[in-house]
Order: sequence, then C-alpha cells, then structure tokens
Amino acid sequence: MLKDLGENLFEEKKITKRTFALFTGLFLIMIVGIYSYFVVMQKSFIWQGDGFSQHYLIFKDYLALIKDYFADPSVGLPFWDWTNGMGADVLSAYGYYVIGDPFVYLGLLFPDSMTELAFHFLILLRLYFIGMAFLFYCREMKIGSSGALVGSMMYTFTFYVILNVTRHPFFLMPMLFFPLLCIGIEKILHNKSNTVFIVAIFLSACSNFYFFYMLSVLIFIYAVIRYFQLYGKKTIRHFLTYVWTSIYSYLIGLVLSSVLFVPIVGGFLQSSREPGEFASGLLIYPTKYYWSLILNVFVSERYLWTVFGFSSFALLLLPMLWMKRKEFGFISGSLALFAVILLLPAFGSIMNGFAGPYNRWTFAIPLFISLGAAMLFNSRFKLKEKEYSAMGALLLVYSGAIVLIMQVVGFKIAYIAPLIFAGMMWLLLVLANKQKAKKPLTRRSKWFYSASLLVVIMVDLGFSAMDYYYPWGQNKIELSLDYGTVDENYLSTFDGLEQELPQDKEISRIGVTSKDNHVKNQMIILEEMGLNSYLSVSNGFISNFAQQLETGQFQLIQPLRSGFDDRQIANNFLGVRYILTEKENEAYLPYGYEVAEDLSDKSSSFIVAETKNYFPFAYANTTYLTYESFRQLNPIEKEQFLSYGVIVESEEVDTTDLTLFDQPLEVKSEDYQLVSNDPSKASVEEEEIIIKESNGKVELIVDDPTALQNTEVYVYLEGLDFTPSTSDPLTRTPTSFTAKVALGERKKAIRQSDVLSFSSYIKRSEMLFNMGYQDGNSKEETISLQFSEAGEYALEDITVFVVPKDEGYSARVAEKRANQLNIEQFTNKMVSGSVTMTESSILSTTIPYTEGWKAEVNGKKVETILVNEGFIGLPLEPGNSAVTFTYQPPFLIVGAWLSLVGTIALAANHVFWNKH
Repeated sequence: MLKDLGENLFEEKKITKRTFALFTGLFLIMIVGIYSYFVVMQKSFIWQGDGFSQHYLIFKDYLALIKDYFADPSVGLPFWDWTNGMGADVLSAYGYYVIGDPFVYLGLLFPDSMTELAFHFLILLRLYFIGMAFLFYCREMKIGSSGALVGSMMYTFTFYVILNVTRHPFFLMPMLFFPLLCIGIEKILHNKSNTVFIVAIFLSACSNFYFFYMLSVLIFIYAVIRYFQLYGKKTIRHFLTYVWTSIYSYLIGLVLSSVLFVPIVGGFLQSSREPGEFASGLLIYPTKYYWSLILNVFVSERYLWTVFGFSSFALLLLPMLWMKRKEFGFISGSLALFAVILLLPAFGSIMNGFAGPYNRWTFAIPLFISLGAAMLFNSRFKLKEKEYSAMGALLLVYSGAIVLIMQVVGFKIAYIAPLIFAGMMWLLLVLANKQKAKKPLTRRSKWFYSASLLVVIMVDLGFSAMDYYYPWGQNKIELSLDYGTVDENYLSTFDGLEQELPQDKEISRIGVTSKDNHVKNQMIILEEMGLNSYLSVSNGFISNFAQQLETGQFQLIQPLRSGFDDRQIANNFLGVRYILTEKENEAYLPYGYEVAEDLSDKSSSFIVAETKNYFPFAYANTTYLTYESFRQLNPIEKEQFLSYGVIVESEEVDTTDLTLFDQPLEVKSEDYQLVSNDPSKASVEEEEIIIKESNGKVELIVDDPTALQNTEVYVYLEGLDFTPSTSDPLTRTPTSFTAKVALGERKKAIRQSDVLSFSSYIKRSEMLFNMGYQDGNSKEETISLQFSEAGEYALEDITVFVVPKDEGYSARVAEKRANQLNIEQFTNKMVSGSVTMTESSILSTTIPYTEGWKAEVNGKKVETILVNEGFIGLPLEPGNSAVTFTYQPPFLIVGAWLSLVGTIALAANHVFWNKH
C-alpha cells in the first residue's frame, strides 16, 4: 500500500479505483486516530442535549415503526403518533430528521439490540460517503489523484463535520449532497446528461427541506459563477439555454420528491415556527463576530453557526487564489462572494430562510477550500519564489493578527497550533521548490515531500478534532452519554412507574410538573400519551393554544413543556389524569392532583399523583364563547372558561341553538406594596425596576394576607422590557435574563432568551407565574421577584391575581363526562365513538388541529372546525351521533400524484437526452 500511496502522491494521475482504495485507508487512519478515544472512554456520539432528546430517540423510534410495518403490513404505515406530544403527524415531525435520509434505512439491517451501534456506524458511514462524493467531484473536475486525496481529507474532516458527528448528525447530509449537485451542474455545463443533477436534487429535497433551501441557493451561485468561468461573455441565448436546462432538471428532481417534500413542507408551514424580525433586527453583527471570522478559520470553534475550522493548508492557498485567479477561477470568485455574504446579517438571514442571521450554510465553503487545496497540492513542485514568498508573508500577517486578538480573548494552544502546522507545510513547500530549482527532484524526494505534507495536513486535521473532543481542549466528549446507557436512560425517566398505571379503556394523558424540564420526547419511547414534545417542527395550533394561555415555559419548539406551569384547569382540560414526578417536586403538583399511595412505589424516588377531574378526550358542549370575546380575557380567565364551554368562530358555526357564555369568572386582583429591602442591589422607580447587581430582588407585600388563603395565586408581569446596565463595545451584551418569583415553598422561573439564541427566541413582554394553591393555614404575605441580570426592567404593570376555590368545578367536569364521546376505537389512524345529545352542540376534542383529520357523523362527511384555539371540533345535531375521525397526512396524495408526474417527466427527459 505504501508503494501505491507513493505512486499516487508524486504523480498527478487520474482518479481511479486505486485512489478510492487509498482514500479508504487514509479515512480509516483518521477515524481510528480521532474516535478511538471515544471507545477507550466508553463514550457515545449521542449528545446529552438534542442527541438524547431528538436524534437518537427519533432514529430508534422510526426504525421501530418501519419494522412493525414490515412485521404486519396489513396495519399500514402509522402516519399519526399519539405518544408524540399531544399527537403529531409523523411525516411533519420526523421529516426534518430521518424520513428522507437514505442512511437511516440501513439501520433496518441491524437487530433491535444493536440500534445504538447502528446509529454510530451510520454516522461514520456518512463521513465516508462525504469523502467519496468529494472524490467523485474531483474526478469530474479532472483533478489529479494526489491532490484529490489531500482535498478529500480536508473536506471529510473539516470542523463542520467534526462538530456534527456528535451535535446534529443529520446536518452532515448537505456535505454529501453539495458535491453531487456540483457534479450534476458540471455535466449540464459540459453538455452531458442531466440525470446526476436530477437525482441529486431528488435526494436532497427528500432528505431535509431546510438544507435543501440552502443547497438550492448555493448551487445557483455555483452554476452562474462556473458558467462565466467556462464560457465568458456569450450571447444571452447561450446563457439562457443552460439556465433552462438547469431549471427544468431542478423541477423534475423536486417534483419527483413531492411524495415526501410536499407533505413535509406543508407541515412546516403550519408549524409553530415564527420567522421573527428579519435578521433579528441587526444591521451589522456584534464586533465579536467579525474577529471570530479571523480567529476561527483554522480552529474548532464557531459563532452564530459560522463554522470554519479548515486545515492550515488553506492559509497557504489564499495568496494563490489571487495570484492565480484565472487558474483557480470560480473558486476565487465563489469564496469572495461568500466573504461578502458573511459580513452582513441580512445575507445570513436570507440564507437561513429569512429567519435569524445564522450561517448554517457555511457547510458549502469547505468544498471550495478543499478543491483549491487539491489543485495547490498538485502544483506543489511548480511554485515560483514569489508565490511561496507570498504564502510566508500571509502566514506572518495572520500570525500577528492572532497574537493581537489573543490579547483580548486570551491565550489558547489551539490558536497557535494552526500557525505551527502552516509553518511546517510552508517550509516543506519552500524546501521542495528550492531543491528543485537546483536540480530535478528524485522520485524518493518527491515521495518524501508529498508524504510529509500529507501527514502534516492529516495531523493538523486530527489535532483540530481532538481539541474539540478531548479533555485537554474543549472537552466536548463530556457532553456525550456513556455508550450503552441511552436506552436505559429513556426507560428510567419515571423509574418505570408509568408501567404500573391502570390500563383501563378511558383515554387520558400523563403529565409532569414545572420542575421536570428533562422530560421532552421520552413518552415516545415509553409509548405513553403525554403533553411534552421537543421537535423542530411542532403543531402551530398547539403553540397558539399555549401562547393564548401564556404558559411560562412555552418555547416555539416545546409548546407544552414542563407541566403547563402546574396549572390545574389546563392540565385537566388536556386530559392529564396522572402526573409523574420526583418526590421532591410534590409541592409543585397542580391543585387537585393528590399523591396516589397505591400507585407510588415507596422505594422509588418518584411519585404518582392522580386527579378525578381530568376532562374526557372528546365531549359535547352547548355553551360557547367567540374567539373575539375569548381573546379579550386575561390568561387566567381564559383557562377558567375552558371548564365552562367551547371557543368557536361564529362565522364557521351556526350558534343559534347554542348558549352564549355570560357568567362572571372568579379572578380577583389584590393590592400590594412593591419594595426593595436592599437598595444597593435593587430599587423601585416609576414604571421600572432597577437591578444593580445580578439576582437583585424586590418584594410584593400583599395588603391583606388573608386574601391569599384558599386561593390559587398568580403573578402577572405586563409590558416587560429589559435594558442591560452595561454594554461592551467589543462583544454585544446579551439581552437574556431569568425572572424568578417565590411564594412559600414554590419558586418559579421564566427565561427570556437572547435575540440571537436561535429557535428558542420569542419576545416575552408578559410573564405569568402560577404560585399554586394557598390553603387556609397559609400566612404568606410576601412574594419575591428576582431578576438574574443587572439592568433596567421596564414594566407596565404587575398584578397579583387570586382565584378562589371553585365549588362548582367538579360538577362542570362531571357534566362533560356525561356528554363525552364514548370511544369504541382508538388507533393511530382512527378515533370513533358515539354521543347522544338532546340539543345542538359542539364536539370538542383534544386532537391537535390539522387538516389531515377528516370526520364523519352518522356516515356523512362533516368539515372539522378549529375549537379552543388549537383543537379539532365538530358541530353536532340533536340525537345520537356516531362520530368517526380518520387521519391521512395533508398533501400526501397531492405529493404522490406529483411524484408520478415527476417519474413520467424523468422518463421523457431520458428519451430526450438519448436522442440528442
């Protein structure tokens, strides 16, 4: 092999099977060198954050769904899953992660007991194919074998890849698809078949719509720049010929993917995602961002998802991009354009689908850097003195810049190491070319310099990866779960108590408390119905419901997390019969949930709490309120109304025979004095609170303490706006903070994330804290309000709401039970049952609203309506109503027909190209 390696390194031969074999060997060396430490430390690639809650969990569950289908195809594919939050469309929820990823289906070859091994193997297999795709691209570009091998190492082990091996494995796929798309464009521009481009579009559109958007923009940029490099200024007709070929080829590939792409994108468009303010309201990035563009080029760090971490060999490439810009052509032009795009948040926002200015598109830059590096490596013995002198000068300038920046950010060996590696590479190039200037290099000399340069590049890449993972660097390996523990972690979420719950026919859900932030998607693995979900694409109507009731823990991708702030009626309304939590959280159980001693294991650290007042899954209402009236209520009144009737749009429903709600709701506000016991840390001024030190605190002293007895107490902040007390001209001061309220045993916190905190950002102008039920013995009169960050907190109002014990509540719940839909069939495809009413009514369910659920009443199709801000409802006539709900993903049939059209178009395209 060493002989073969030598042959390929000192002669720029064409890329052959031998090149791919050599790449395989080099790839394995790198994998063993970088990831053997994970084996030694018994660590997995599963990140404790999203890896545990999303990536591995969804991979595992999706494989189980497919295997169950193969075991019994007669049941069909489950397109709806009741264990995912309150119920979710599988295509919409999983399409972002696994459904279109071809590697996922290789996991079906592994037995269930080896799913974790399959997850790891397939991540490394993705890396291998990323490198292979780049080699195929180099072959299309007629790059010599030796340079292609070097470029493939740089592309495969760039920091974007190293980062996402353990962070977001499905983020690796665009690194595979981009070279394939470029190959497709190259073939079109050279008047060859467009099939590769069509297939690449098809695969990338199926895989992930989010990255497909970025790939579409990037391949357009690539095609335009590459065209002008190849053809210069031709006629408009000549240019439009290639534009037309590219567009219709793109459309064929996209239409082919429609069976997945259309329903998945349709689900996204109805999701809880909110684009927010364009570019997060930024005209320029924080100063820290701009120096990070310089600092992070060769290190394993990132800022706002601008991911570089290239091999130091790229530093020697930079002067060549200018000095030989005709030879490097579109590489220089593309990188120059990308440099401009990186400068302004507006461009970042556009590349991110007009959302926040996060540069996840930077996965494309390594292709151009690696291709340029391959070309430089192939000309390593042909450098002129002015060229390697320019490399040396740039190395000195960049070293000076790093030294200056370290005066601000501090010294790290990771900042110096790339300079050392670049210096070694430069020295090898200088020595080789100086020696050649005196006399021709021997085969042995060429082999020595070539092999040495390759080794230094590989060690450089390996060091960067190790700096990211290993304890002597950033130690990110500590954020990974121990290998072999992930499945047990899922099963131990509630210490197995969920398995002891009664298995009766009544449909209900399992809830948690506000202290159970760790519970996200585990109900999917536990196969239990709950509320919690944590997905990039969540139902937008459920999000709206949570926002209307202003649950404090709400996030766009976790709308019903953390027990709905322990609010009684909300949990009852959503059908939560049992709450499972640790014993230490008992004080946070919603009012009406009592510890069930017969269901709680005394040897366990967990308890089971139960209520008799959970609402039925579906029930008929004769009392209603319009959305217009409902939205004028405060969030506590909104929650209270849910126990009385149903919210409908009067324009959609004939309300003639229904009763309009007109009763008073028992929500009172109490007077208090807002004071600060320590003016040095916090002070109270008109319409604002000044926090002078972190975690400064003020107190609300209620005028009549007895008013809190036998009531549920809420603290409501309105018109909240935070201005930090300090501002750093070099690093933008974050606007994030945490507000904490304490009353007795209960302490509640709500986090206001920073505007640049990715998908978790929403502006919380209002914050509602449920401080729980205070019994008749309570003597509490002081409510503390604490803010984590120093600054000015403008507030329009602070209200202390109290809700007296509702003596008629249980009777209203009993009425709903009397009018419930008697469910006869409940599956992932169908819900059916019957209900008898003597008057016209509205059937309200806790099925999250989506167009995919269709309904029949007594055998006749009935249009579903949106009720209660987020759920499916039906108008019912008097008498017995046999109701059947069936589910089919929205747009699936349309997508399937479009894919058929795409198949016909592909066949026609094949015939056309064969004729021409």
